[in-house]
Amino acid sequence: MPAKTKSSTQKHAAVQTPQEEVSTREMILRRSLELINTKGMVDFRIDTLATSLGLSPGNITYHFSRKEDICVALWEQYLEEYGKVVRSLTTLLDIKQLYLLNRINIHLNYKYRGVVVFRSADLGAMRRDLEAGRVNEDEHFAISRRVMTLLGQNGYLEKSATKEIIEGTHIYHYIMMRWCINFAYQAYTPEEVEAKLDYLALMSLHALYPTLSQKGRDEFAEILSKVSADNLSGDRPVK
Repeated sequence: MPAKTKSSTQKHAAVQTPQEEVSTREMILRRSLELINTKGMVDFRIDTLATSLGLSPGNITYHFSRKEDICVALWEQYLEEYGKVVRSLTTLLDIKQLYLLNRINIHLNYKYRGVVVFRSADLGAMRRDLEAGRVNEDEHFAISRRVMTLLGQNGYLEKSATKEIIEGTHIYHYIMMRWCINFAYQAYTPEEVEAKLDYLALMSLHALYPTLSQKGRDEFAEILSKVSADNLSGDRPVK
């Protein structure tokens, strides 16, 4: 937890109940995410955050000493939500389930776009967290390989596909997912992205198509038909 600064505000905050502290902290994180998503980390300021919440800067620094500490807390929040997506992977994975998982993943990355972009594009942040970044990438690749293994075991990949082909396909799928996420950042507003999630999730699956068995292609065609007919429900707007 970020180091707390000593101030008169801190003395007042110290008498708050734990529930009030958590509530204030969550309020700070929610508003911070909105501001970071809108302005980016460079223009995100503690005093602006405090004013927007009707608090003094001391109320903010009681919970987070620096704006970077807020970013770290939001990043951990993102990883926790991402972990829930990963844990939903089952041995019964099929193309439809993968489509839904990709859709949720794109939605989640867009929800935390300001934090994700800063952590993955700011040289200072990347160098400070180099080891954590390596671990994170290793985990992403391990998940992607597990997806390919499960699809193969469940008959959704061509039996003739070699290990080299499957490895290349998993890398292509990973790259396509990153491309779809980055495209959403650049091309769509929060109001627009809701209606594009089905399209983006489907696009990410194109990486798998050359390696899919007939069973896999049939499910892909079913998803394509529903997306083309706009017959899949969207998420709530991403703020």
